[in-house]
Amino acid sequence: MAREKDTPAQDGLPPRVWEKIEAAVRSIGYGSITVVVQDGKVIQIEINEKIRLA
Repeated sequence: MAREKDTPAQDGLPPRVWEKIEAAVRSIGYGSITVVVQDGKVIQIEINEKIRLA
């Protein structure tokens, strides 16, 4: 049986949140990813990319 996109996984986060975090990690070469949590729920994912010139 397939799980719904918004149904929390065993760790408490919906699979689509993990997908977004994974996509963010894959999209940057250097930088940081900040996960903002409010009331125990992920509400925002921030990507800060550094561009290396040399």
